[in-house]
Amino acid sequence: MDIPGFALVTGAASGIGKACALAFARDGAAGIALLDLDLAALSAVKVEIESAVPEQQNEDGGKEFQIEIYAVDVRNEEKVNAAVNAAAAKFGRLDYVVNAAGIAIKHQGGAAFAETSDWQRILDINLTGTFLVLKAAAKIMLKQDPILSSIDGRPLQRGSIVNFSSIQGVVGIELSTAYTASKHGVMGLTRSASEDYAKDGLRINAICPGYTETPMTTKNPAVLKAMEERVGTAVPMRRMGKASEIANGVIYLAGGRSSFVTGSALMVDGGYTTR
Repeated sequence: MDIPGFALVTGAASGIGKACALAFARDGAAGIALLDLDLAALSAVKVEIESAVPEQQNEDGGKEFQIEIYAVDVRNEEKVNAAVNAAAAKFGRLDYVVNAAGIAIKHQGGAAFAETSDWQRILDINLTGTFLVLKAAAKIMLKQDPILSSIDGRPLQRGSIVNFSSIQGVVGIELSTAYTASKHGVMGLTRSASEDYAKDGLRINAICPGYTETPMTTKNPAVLKAMEERVGTAVPMRRMGKASEIANGVIYLAGGRSSFVTGSALMVDGGYTTR
């Protein structure tokens, strides 16, 4: 997929973030920085990646494939800056950033009964956290030379940032006031920031997953049942997506195959938003 550089993925300890990390390793990235709150879970993901792609451990004349892990709360600007800068220093550059960290909460009774504390927490993680990581990464990317394509050697972007929005970044779903607002905000952030830096070779896009099988969506049987019922009536493909399918979209947006794409939102939703 033409991703020879170094990646940083937030929310990498589980779910779609973990799938993205595995995809970067599988498809030829030179190294990956994994960020999440849970250091033990990150360590387990690191071991899983090393086991899954052993052939990538000694590329380029013996240089080892690099995996770095950082326990970070994306709401903490100081810790975000430290981790992003440390990864860039370790790798020598930072080519791809994936903002996959996020949470979702349903508000029983709808917007009028949503707890303000829940609203603030979701906005802080999903939107402000994305902004803080983007901000730290962009400052690094704008200073580096464009990466060269692993396919034809042409100069590509100085950097590529993929933000996680959602189908709820373009539509509303009941009982999801804060989550929907946060994902609409990610769309606005993506479009505005992409305008700021398109001329400088920094690409910024959003991916919009639909109903996807992840630990967050499947651990509660009642929630899973409700989602499956919704999928059966609202998703043309009549199934939930897999985390690896979302990751494939991320790899496309991050790498050289999408070198003329910026400010865009890629729907990976089984056709949900076509209706």
